[in-house]
Amino acid sequence: MGEKGGYADEYAIHQLARSEVREDYPDLTDEQYANFRNVAITGMGAYVLYRSSSPVNPDINRSREADAAVNAAGICTVMNMADNEEIMKGYEGYAETYYSALDVIALNLGMDFTTDNFRAGLAEGFRFLAGHEGPYLVHCNEGKDRTGFAMAALECLMGASAEEVVSDYMVTYANFYGVLPGTEKYDAIVRSNLASSLAAAFDIESIYDADLAAEADDYLLEIGLTREEVDALKANLGADIQ
Repeated sequence: MGEKGGYADEYAIHQLARSEVREDYPDLTDEQYANFRNVAITGMGAYVLYRSSSPVNPDINRSREADAAVNAAGICTVMNMADNEEIMKGYEGYAETYYSALDVIALNLGMDFTTDNFRAGLAEGFRFLAGHEGPYLVHCNEGKDRTGFAMAALECLMGASAEEVVSDYMVTYANFYGVLPGTEKYDAIVRSNLASSLAAAFDIESIYDADLAAEADDYLLEIGLTREEVDALKANLGADIQ
């Protein structure tokens, strides 16, 4: 039952529980509570790319902390994977947020990474990043699933190892659920979520014995980006923000 996709993995993941009360996370900073962080990983420019829970959707009670972190980081360009523009601008207090003044593409993507709609939307979002200045933010609602997949693809593109990609992905599970490395739950989440999703997207057996940079490059071309757009995206993400 411990095999990839097995019952034990699914059971472990379904036992996860998250609180929406700030006081329930006394050991986390506001940025950690908002699942906000800079992606400091092999090949990525300094302070160019960030990920987060939603800075505008109040449903998980982290939008205020996320918006403050976006402001402090000087974010310019946002890839919102969760909302369409109408929903995004309809959140209570949206007009008063720092976020509302930024260049935002609202993609309204579903959770199935294999669909044509998701792949086309992901390409649209990456194309937007390639054509705009950073620092960049990628988010959905929790900054976990859709964001996790998109960030993993970008990290692979920029030359990160499988171990680095996994480590960054799992910070979210530490922030929300207290899941730490070396536990069965940690390994189950990696197997059932990130490792399987990336392997399926890249059409490879395992993320641990593949040239992930080349696979990600091919994947971005496959979902609709041009060679020039991929190269522009890599140049943007590889440039340090002063």
